[in-house]
Amino acid sequence: MISLFVEPGKVYSWEDFKREKPRFSIALDGIVDDSTQRDPYGPYANFDHHVRVDRASTLSTSLQVYEEINMDLFDTFRLSGIPEANIFVNDPDEDTCLAYWLLKNHERIPNHAFPAINRLVTIEDKLDRHAGAYPLPESRIRRQLAWIFEPYNNARFKGTLHNLDSDGVRNIIETVSGRITEHVFNGGQELALEGHYEVIGGGDTWKLTKETGPASRMAMYNDKIKAFISLVGEKDGRFFYVMGRKSVWVPFDIPALYKYLNGIDTGITDNNKWGGSNTIGGSPRLTGSSLDPNSIEIAVKKKLS
Repeated sequence: MISLFVEPGKVYSWEDFKREKPRFSIALDGIVDDSTQRDPYGPYANFDHHVRVDRASTLSTSLQVYEEINMDLFDTFRLSGIPEANIFVNDPDEDTCLAYWLLKNHERIPNHAFPAINRLVTIEDKLDRHAGAYPLPESRIRRQLAWIFEPYNNARFKGTLHNLDSDGVRNIIETVSGRITEHVFNGGQELALEGHYEVIGGGDTWKLTKETGPASRMAMYNDKIKAFISLVGEKDGRFFYVMGRKSVWVPFDIPALYKYLNGIDTGITDNNKWGGSNTIGGSPRLTGSSLDPNSIEIAVKKKLS
């Protein structure tokens, strides 16, 4: 049985995850604050490309899952001869949704039997590893992805994502999963790419923005904005941000900013802090940041000066 467990914003250490969760548990895309880990004797697994990795050269969570299934993951994640996995997530983003769908539909993955799955995983990997910066032009597959992930993007760009409870997050994941199935087997639908954004602050080499569509980062990069901090939500007087740069060749030291902001923010703990990879990351997943946009702008300018 493949079961989904949703804990919005929750983050575990790898050791805590193994201690607290039952055998046959798999963590996806950030619920464990660690790079990809495997324990075949639990069994347990963590698939991630956010923490302590070079983002550009680390496979997306969904492509990791795709390859692990092809390399006999379910020979080990099997109980009494039946595939068994307890899947834990804390967010319904594109990579998480696709990784969950692959695990749920694992019998369709070996031997690359479905070209539509192969194409979807490959394109999503390029977009997710590079946080939307990879130069894929407007095309049919991008319009198809916009439709597949519309439920997640609607919540994200309407500012309701960080107010969702576990049922709300689960609903997005299951709805996206249904659209992936429709895409793979019946072609699905397409949406026009929306690439609008608003600049609300920043400096000479970076901008503080609000994104309003799934192609917003493509639009920012096309407009020569190669480093950004984006306000993506607010809850109970706290603020959620995504911080990114187009590549490691852009001199916007994101790891140094994590460390600096963790030193001045409130509510920071080992499992609730600014963090991520060397090209994309953000504010604490569970609580967000105490720093409003004006405070973020002042703090980042001070650090970069």
